[in-house]
Amino acid sequence: MIDCRSVFIMKPLEKLTKAQFASFCLMAFCSGVMIGVGGTAFLLSVDRYDEWGKLIGSVMFSLGILAIVMFEMKLFTGLISDMPEMGAKNWWKLPVCFLGNMLGVLFAAVLVYYSTLSDKVVPQAEALMLPKLNAELWYVKALSSSIFCGFLITLSIGAVKYAPRKGLSTTVGVTFPIIVFAFCGFDHSVANTLYFFFI
Repeated sequence: MIDCRSVFIMKPLEKLTKAQFASFCLMAFCSGVMIGVGGTAFLLSVDRYDEWGKLIGSVMFSLGILAIVMFEMKLFTGLISDMPEMGAKNWWKLPVCFLGNMLGVLFAAVLVYYSTLSDKVVPQAEALMLPKLNAELWYVKALSSSIFCGFLITLSIGAVKYAPRKGLSTTVGVTFPIIVFAFCGFDHSVANTLYFFFI
């Protein structure tokens, strides 16, 4: 039986040096940028490839997550899956990571908005997000959707640890759940920030 106290309370505070904290913040920022790149690729694919656009875009988006995992960047939705192992005293990482992700994705969004891509990306972002926002009980639907997203993100992050033990491809294990969540249109808090910026 798991002792909840040892999981959520008793783990010691992880002390970081200034350099380690700066690295954590930088990796959170870079993670946001990669989500911005992946989200932009998704919107461009939907614009260019009609019926196949969503599937192709989902694969493109998954490559952003793959880069995050490969280079050990810090993504809020991935960090949440580590909460029990992290211990309550180290949950300060969550808001710091979220802020870094937001800044990174907004940085990417500004670059895209003032580039030649904006004419294609902005209308697709509006077509993606406005129906969700105008739907009845949109907040309930967003919560349900984000739970599915969190589940698939956790599967993706877990693949790094468990796929090699089963003799499976880590790349496939990481990317396939992301392709599913992007194709289904489940709400991802960081990616949605990119789309909201374009509305």
